[in-house]
Amino acid sequence: MEYSDQTLIDELKSGNQSAYELLFKKFYKPLVAKAYHILDDEMEAEDLVQNLFVTLWQKLPELNIRTSVRAYLFGAVHNQCMMQLRSRKVADKRLDAYANILQVESQSTVEVEMPLILQSDLELMFNELPVQRQRVFRMVYLEDKKYKQAAQELGLSVNSVKTHLKLALKSIKEKVKKII
Repeated sequence: MEYSDQTLIDELKSGNQSAYELLFKKFYKPLVAKAYHILDDEMEAEDLVQNLFVTLWQKLPELNIRTSVRAYLFGAVHNQCMMQLRSRKVADKRLDAYANILQVESQSTVEVEMPLILQSDLELMFNELPVQRQRVFRMVYLEDKKYKQAAQELGLSVNSVKTHLKLALKSIKEKVKKII
């Protein structure tokens, strides 16, 4: 069933799940393509769009779209991408500042000790992950296997593999931020 924008918005606000599914099916792939074009990271683009749809579902009662649904969604993806790029810049600045502090202490110390500290910290963070996330992470990032191949070997769906990777990376990133 095809809805006009206003009818679709009304159906969404009334909690019509089929209208939400239609919206998702119609816009998910184009929105991921838009996010990927900006972020240049497929998994990050997919996560961003999935989070947008989750947020949209949670905030349906207070939803106030004054443009077309298409313009609203693409604008929201664009804004989320810009926030993501800004947060990347902040993280890069923190890392640069940390490297500069270490560089001031001693050039030779930085070259010898920093990789050892970071590697041991990363190994500890990795070992703190749940076993299934460790397996998925190892297969995809260390053994360079495709999502589908890892999913088949572990008896999981491809989406489960992506979710495990997303959660593993999120956990590691949060811990790295605390160290830096």
